[in-house]
Amino acid sequence: MVSTTQILEFNVAFPDEIPMEPEEYLKGGSRQIILTAAVYFLATSRTKSKLYDNKYFLEMFFCKENKEFALSIWQIIKEIEKKGQEVRIINSFSSLSLFELFFSKDEEPETQTHSEFEVNLFKAYLVLNSRYIKKQEIALASSEKLEVDMRVPMMMLCTDYPVADKNRYDIGQIWVTQLVKAVYLFQFFESNDKTKVLLKEFLKFFNKATWKEYLKCFLSLTLAIVTTCDNEETYIDISIDSENFDADCYFLEKFTIEIKDDLNEFDFLTIRSKPFYKIETGKYRIIFDLFVVEKIHKSIYFLFRDINEKTQKELKIKDFKSFYGKEFSEKILTYKVVDCIFPGKCIKYSGQELENKKIEGMTDYYIRKGKNILLFESKDFLIRADKKLSFDYEIYKEEFRRILYYTKESNGKESPKAVMQLINSIEKILRSEFKADKDYKYKEVNIYPILLTHDQQFEAFGFNYLLNDWFKFELEQLKNDGLFIHKVRPLTVINIDSLIFHQMGLIEIITLHDLIDKYISEQLAVRTKKIFKTFNELQDFCMSKYNPFSIFITNYFINIKYKKYPPILDIIETNLFS
Repeated sequence: MVSTTQILEFNVAFPDEIPMEPEEYLKGGSRQIILTAAVYFLATSRTKSKLYDNKYFLEMFFCKENKEFALSIWQIIKEIEKKGQEVRIINSFSSLSLFELFFSKDEEPETQTHSEFEVNLFKAYLVLNSRYIKKQEIALASSEKLEVDMRVPMMMLCTDYPVADKNRYDIGQIWVTQLVKAVYLFQFFESNDKTKVLLKEFLKFFNKATWKEYLKCFLSLTLAIVTTCDNEETYIDISIDSENFDADCYFLEKFTIEIKDDLNEFDFLTIRSKPFYKIETGKYRIIFDLFVVEKIHKSIYFLFRDINEKTQKELKIKDFKSFYGKEFSEKILTYKVVDCIFPGKCIKYSGQELENKKIEGMTDYYIRKGKNILLFESKDFLIRADKKLSFDYEIYKEEFRRILYYTKESNGKESPKAVMQLINSIEKILRSEFKADKDYKYKEVNIYPILLTHDQQFEAFGFNYLLNDWFKFELEQLKNDGLFIHKVRPLTVINIDSLIFHQMGLIEIITLHDLIDKYISEQLAVRTKKIFKTFNELQDFCMSKYNPFSIFITNYFINIKYKKYPPILDIIETNLFS
């Protein structure tokens, strides 16, 4: 169950004080302690952290001299929570902001006492919380004029999308899926003639002979993360003490931020790129475990992109982003994953197979199992970090429309994107114009349109709702044209990581289309005439009923106590560690 929480702001905790800048509060404090506190707080992002218990946090954070101060904060929190609103002090956005603010600052003489520094660090953190809430106010303002049925879901989208990838994650699940995708990716770069030169330069940069050697070295940096208990609050240090000391330090420092690095980029891009910092020679600290684990696969794209930009003209891949999305994300990853979760008897056509048959205009993968047709449209994309952090509905709507709905060309024509491509495929099926498969009656088949995404940031509340709103509008146009749309399901957005991680459950326990039916009945199709006493009650209801599919599928298999890792892990173990 996911519910709304109230982040504790400065003006709530200290209504009679005028806040100062965080730097002012922490002047004369220990830079080392500030950075340690930031990464310690980031370690609480694990869902079972005891630090989310505010009483426990305050008792742990403040010394005896500040007992009365801590008690006064606790009383304020209790008064808020009496009204049914959960209060949270720590959040990843403020913790990352705290680290960014002070990493590049020089250590200065300590002039604050220990007890003074505790209070001022707490106040500085609440100032950062207030900045975060100020950004969320943009979401409220930008969505308040929408129609009632769109207002709450779009407000949820605008407040959740900028931080969803940092606030809700299962580190073990991400580790597994990142590893699977990394192996697929390296195998692709090794086998494709266009990318062999990029792989060679990549390995040269890290001073590794093979991609397997590189991956084994990087995985060793993540083991402490995935073996740490969910409820264990601790930062993680990596100490190099091997016989290959210099080589191992050289490798790790490729992922280590330096004082000279610009940390003022949107969405913490520098920390994402370099999620370690150096404590002393041979000792490094993890800033944020999520960013480290994501680098197993996610960051490889950016590294290869940068290498491609520096490659001599005749060897450079033109439009690397499109090449990567088409040749790897669609033709390798999507094809492998979809084919894997439908191993039995059914009709299957990949986009490449349809292209070879001279059939154009269909989606990236077509599956028919009995009377159930699944249409997969793969879209591996990101939006610019500054736009992602805008919290603004109009910006999000325009970006998602441009990438996922349609674009207008200079000649005035519309170029169809994922939503419209699914609609066009559905039209062909309903008109019996799909030449590769005609052994069905269009009034009897259930059609499941699926948008496959490739990044965690789109696991935000309201994202599926927005795309489905566009989809329903276009589906209604097919109905107006006389087509039988009654068995076409709503559009379901699915992160491909969910299919990778839960593939055994989708093979052995429940088919994907049956699970989508459950998701639709319990989430997407929910309508209620229930009267809510407060806006927070309404918001909590919407959050519980409009979960992303990734949350729904995970909860489904947890509830039935089914857990089986994808078999590719055995292949990976054989390839990397045998």
